[in-house]
Amino acid sequence: MILVTGATGFIGSHLMCHLAQKDIFPVAMFRHESNKNVVWKLFESQFANAQERFEKITWRKADLRDLPSLGAAFEGISHVYHCAGYISLAHRDVNKLLEINEKGSAYLVDLCLSHSVKKLVYVSSIAALGNDPSFTVIDESTAWDNNTDKSPYAYSKYGGEMEVWRAMQEGLNAVIVNPGIVLGKDSPIEKILERYYKGLRWTTPGTNALVNIQDVILVMNELMHSKIKEERFILVAENWTGKALVETLLKARNFNRRVLFIPKGLLFFLWALEHLIQVLGIRKRFFTRALISSQYEQKTIAGGKIKSFIDFEYSPITRLIFD
Repeated sequence: MILVTGATGFIGSHLMCHLAQKDIFPVAMFRHESNKNVVWKLFESQFANAQERFEKITWRKADLRDLPSLGAAFEGISHVYHCAGYISLAHRDVNKLLEINEKGSAYLVDLCLSHSVKKLVYVSSIAALGNDPSFTVIDESTAWDNNTDKSPYAYSKYGGEMEVWRAMQEGLNAVIVNPGIVLGKDSPIEKILERYYKGLRWTTPGTNALVNIQDVILVMNELMHSKIKEERFILVAENWTGKALVETLLKARNFNRRVLFIPKGLLFFLWALEHLIQVLGIRKRFFTRALISSQYEQKTIAGGKIKSFIDFEYSPITRLIFD
């Protein structure tokens, strides 16, 4: 049986729909009953017999931070798509990020080993990639540099990857995918993009690495059924500057394409103000230096390696924007 962790999340729910199209109905891991509605709505929009297909899913309630519940979810499992994770760029969420993304991944790979799981496809992030300041192009071989400031989310996803690599050394058959900013129906970024569709013009000049959700799901499925192992693949179709992205979004709605940049100094002022507020005990801070710097970096993230392993071409990003 196949287990999909994070089945009610953005990537997980689209994976569930993709598998259902192939008449494959896996064990779906979830935390809250209400979250199942995400999968139901997607099924309802895709299938004439949505109810029939939805009822074939085996639901198992579990939490990555709770080993006994996670262990129960592994009963009879032979293959795992690990899509679950916590996404936050806020400094105040550092403990939760490490608990779920790093420690939770350690629990998961240990269970894969103890249950003799045949293959794991682990969903990481481009945040976990190396980021050597002297490199303008980032790929799978770019080294992780502990001297470069990074966000708590980046550290947590990198830590999760290290657990997967450790398990590979212990005999686990696994691959890692590092998607960029994933676009598609109900994506987390969709609410932000909607503001630009309504005419928002403020942005930062940094580069955005973009990919279509359907491309991510297709690659994950291909990797699961391939003999490829002990590899990681960046999944990025195109790199867009903030200016180019906003101009294209404005053009799609026939708005004036004039774009205004947010001064870097303003964000650092807000960072310093938040730091003071935290020292005074009023609230924990959101901004980090790494988060601010990343919004102004002009770097290309290369997603071409996957094309030398499987027969695959990325979908054009403009098709998503103008559809």
